[in-house]
Amino acid sequence: MSEREITGPFGAPVPDRESGAMLRAEELSLFDSTAVAVSSVAPAYSIASTMSLVFVIAGIGMASPAVLLVSFVPVMFIALSYFHLNRRNPNCGASYSWLSQVVHPNAGWINGWVQIWTSILFCTTAPLLAGGYTLQFLHSAFNAVSSDAMNNTTDVALVSAGWLILVTFICIYGIRWTTNAQWVMVMIEYIAVVVFSVGGIIKVILRHPAHSVHFSMGWFNPLNIHGYSALAQGLALGVFFFWGWDTALNLNEESQDARKIPGRAGLISMWLLLFVFLLNFVAAQMLLGPAAINNQGATVLFYFGQQFAGPWASYVMIFAVLSSTVATTQTTVLPAARITYSMARDGVFPKVFAKIHGRYQTPAVGTLLVAGASLLGIALTTLSSSANNVFGNLVNNIGVLVAFYYGITGLACAWAFRKTLGKGFLPNLTMVVLPLIGGVSLLYVCWVVIQSGGLTALPDDIVILSGIPVLAFTRWKLRGQSGFFTQALVSYDSVED
Repeated sequence: MSEREITGPFGAPVPDRESGAMLRAEELSLFDSTAVAVSSVAPAYSIASTMSLVFVIAGIGMASPAVLLVSFVPVMFIALSYFHLNRRNPNCGASYSWLSQVVHPNAGWINGWVQIWTSILFCTTAPLLAGGYTLQFLHSAFNAVSSDAMNNTTDVALVSAGWLILVTFICIYGIRWTTNAQWVMVMIEYIAVVVFSVGGIIKVILRHPAHSVHFSMGWFNPLNIHGYSALAQGLALGVFFFWGWDTALNLNEESQDARKIPGRAGLISMWLLLFVFLLNFVAAQMLLGPAAINNQGATVLFYFGQQFAGPWASYVMIFAVLSSTVATTQTTVLPAARITYSMARDGVFPKVFAKIHGRYQTPAVGTLLVAGASLLGIALTTLSSSANNVFGNLVNNIGVLVAFYYGITGLACAWAFRKTLGKGFLPNLTMVVLPLIGGVSLLYVCWVVIQSGGLTALPDDIVILSGIPVLAFTRWKLRGQSGFFTQALVSYDSVED
């Protein structure tokens, strides 16, 4: 086939041999999209990596369920924003594309940049937890590795890299294989977490084990969260808990009824996740008590299983966290590859990211590059303790980055539908008022945590601010060659499509 070039969406040259390949359309049903959304959030991983942080770093303690409830509200408002914006523009770049069209191309580009690097850095840290849990499982269940291996950074990094490579090739092989893998992993973790949580609550009610705590409705009272700083830090961690449902929206071009199903999947997953998180937090607080949760750190679910039913249950929990971590790594690679694909398709990112595999119909090259950047990060963690600290800080503050791009998407939705005001109470509420409240709330959280975080917020500052010079260089390089930065902005004056 010839190397003749044709014009892309914003005047970007696309080789003819690449122009015919597209993402596999009409592949994902509502059940598929919902499975991807809930597994992206990965409750077992989120609980294992973050529960003790809510207790210790944020200083929330037994009011942790209240933090989840308060965090749920603005993120749910953002889910409404995604639903309505996706109805008008089902683009796999999702909020990158929406902001570019309704606010300003610069805002959209920065939003895409933040999402890409958030995904890359997360795909550095999450596999490390998977690597650690794999070695712990092999040691505890089969004594196949020594206890020293679990604490050896090189051994953990090698296993972590193996998991990342595996999920990367599943992502490349096709969206159907990816979704089937998600179905398996989501069933493992949800059954384990829900069944064990219910069992833990029943055990406390019937047997009152040592150190167990009676249930209290005060755990759900936001007034028990003392101080704006504690609330903001708790909200940032709470946003991290719910982060990931928007993966379904990045797969919209591969979904059935692309304008509606991905958004519905995001909304459904939010309610499912709220139930699972609250159930497990209540169960853990009742069975373990605050002191044990503070002391266990990332092994809290392992300890919970052990206290619930003995060693066999702890092994199940290890496997559930491992499955959850692998699932969330896979579903974090997915959106990053599709955002870079959308940006490259628009001519504002290296065009290599726009290549679609002719057989598998996935952005194979972009997927490999995103995974490769994360593999480099995993390798760096073996070099010095300072590298580990950087990525540890990112885990603690990744909610800030999520709050940033969720927040500006909420504002974008309110701005996009501003002309519909007065044309219906319910549409105005869900398209303008609630997205505005959600956006302002999350951006405020982002600001407060960065202001008070000092050096621990450095990774967040770097990710957000580094996009400015790269954007300036991109605009300079593309001057006169692409219509992306001069596109006419759009707004919507009707509540219907």
